[in-house]
Amino acid sequence: MWWKSLNEKTKEDIKFFLLAIAIILFINYGLGFILKTDLPVVAVISESMTHDKTTEERHYQFLNKEFGYTREQIDSWPLKNGFRKGDVLVIKGINEEEVKVGDVIVFDIVGQKIPIVHRVVSMDDGIQTKGDHNPILDPWEVERIHGKVIFVIPFLGWPKVIFNSIVSWILNLIF
Repeated sequence: MWWKSLNEKTKEDIKFFLLAIAIILFINYGLGFILKTDLPVVAVISESMTHDKTTEERHYQFLNKEFGYTREQIDSWPLKNGFRKGDVLVIKGINEEEVKVGDVIVFDIVGQKIPIVHRVVSMDDGIQTKGDHNPILDPWEVERIHGKVIFVIPFLGWPKVIFNSIVSWILNLIF
């Protein structure tokens, strides 16, 4: 009944919006099936993997001091230049046995809903991770691995970053 009261332009807008949602869901689930992960696409919402003027100290020198890695070893790892807030990451599912030092993995930790995207820096005592931009190792244990990053699409995730910021701002006002 309410549908008949809408003008044709509004009906077309609603149809287009629903079609867009259906396409996004199809792409997400289709990519998930192809890439063997429940999380095939991730928008970066932090700066923990950014490379900037602190990279020499926080990344190269830290990894050399803590693990003895050379610059050549570190630069041979995937995504050697990190990525930035607002980038979109494409994830390929892997299991724990396939993880290697240098891989950038997407994983869950206990008590946090949002997955973490950090680099594996050691496998000596379980999987140890660190954000390239962070000055210390991650203090938490990897609970569940969704996969590893295989491709970065710059800037495409900014709509999600902006949306999350607005929602967080509103929730902070309310609560």
